[in-house]
Amino acid sequence: MENAESFDGKARIRHAVRQRWGAATGRAMNRKLVWIEQERFRGFGCSDCAWVFKSSGAPAGKSFDEMMQNFELQRDREFTLHVCAGHPRGKGTKNKNTE
Repeated sequence: MENAESFDGKARIRHAVRQRWGAATGRAMNRKLVWIEQERFRGFGCSDCAWVFKSSGAPAGKSFDEMMQNFELQRDREFTLHVCAGHPRGKGTKNKNTE
């Protein structure tokens, strides 16, 4: 008998998404959001690929704390959703801060 959560298909969808992301990203479970300092870039990026966070503008919020929270939520959401295979590194290129 199926539980209530899987009755509407949500559990099956979540399982399929986990399988897809695991297969598509390979090491996605080991990747980390890291601080990167390079000659032409300083900011957050992925430890396993060339993805970097590019903010879509000034963070929204009524206070500094709210702006920081919104910035972090956007950054973390975009990091979680990116697919490493879509951001390959050039040969020999590594994030020096992830070694």
